[in-house]
Amino acid sequence: MNTYITMNYVILAVLFTFLITEAMSSLSIMYDRKSLPSVKKYFDPVWGVIGTFAVFFVVNTEVLYPSVFPSIDSMYVFPILLATFLFIARNVFLVFSEYVWKDSKISQLLLARTYSIASFAILLVLIIIFLSLITGLGTNSALTSFSISAFVSNYYSLGFIVGLLLIVFGLAFPFFRLEKFKGLSPLMTVIGLALFIISMSALGMIVNYVTYIIAVAIAFTSLLYFLTGKSRREPIFVLIFLSVLSINILNYGRIFGTRSLYSFLNNSAVSSASLAVTIVGGLLLTAMLIFFLYMYKRPDAGMDYSNRYTDSSFEETKIANLYIMPNSNKENGKEHKKGKNKQR
Repeated sequence: MNTYITMNYVILAVLFTFLITEAMSSLSIMYDRKSLPSVKKYFDPVWGVIGTFAVFFVVNTEVLYPSVFPSIDSMYVFPILLATFLFIARNVFLVFSEYVWKDSKISQLLLARTYSIASFAILLVLIIIFLSLITGLGTNSALTSFSISAFVSNYYSLGFIVGLLLIVFGLAFPFFRLEKFKGLSPLMTVIGLALFIISMSALGMIVNYVTYIIAVAIAFTSLLYFLTGKSRREPIFVLIFLSVLSINILNYGRIFGTRSLYSFLNNSAVSSASLAVTIVGGLLLTAMLIFFLYMYKRPDAGMDYSNRYTDSSFEETKIANLYIMPNSNKENGKEHKKGKNKQR
């Protein structure tokens, strides 16, 4: 195995792990409005890191395979632009949902669900690009155009996508501990896994015992949550990461169906330098994510600042409260007010 290609696969697996967990949060908000606090508690500290990982992967890929990017740009220009637009919309609605003012006609839930639709659509677009890159579905032999109609005309491509989305929905239950009809978790997961694996095999993608072991572990996670009501997010993270990585490793170096990544690999001195930058950058991003999670889980991070600045607080705040006085500002402000009234 080539070190550069393997490292790029690892970054891609991390990126898709975040995107899939974000899709879980999207489906959870759409499915059960009561899951919003739980979803936000997980997603608030990490949503910005996902965009950073996406940029990190794109830059690393462009350095490793510079000769393939002209073909990718010409074939997937519309899906890439659509994903970019949706990504901007996702960020906007997520940020707006954090600053909904009191008595606003726009609810936080409405903005969060709009963000969910955008996030879900991003994953859908990226899955289409990912599957097309591996299998060559929808592309012409000259690698100059991509046809979505040719892509969906193969029913197994739809089976691949639908199966993955069913798995995502099934895993959303144990990930966010959804209680509403939690029997759907193992049902959707098992159906999705069967459809996903059958579609992979029919599309000519390699499936072996590793695929089945990971599939059994995923199904067992959903079943265990249904039976016990207990779950942890860390194993689900690991299973998603291993799933994406195993697909890439089993179909190692494959691109556009029959071509090899080795033919597009940059063999100049830039490759060795990019490996060092990739390792350093990956460590920094990981440290950033850990730091964000640590800051979010600090004891004072759970404080509610939503009512910190209310209308009544502004009414009670006087000019005298802004001065530094021996005692508390509030007390001195009252004393100053009394003194002024006495003079009158």
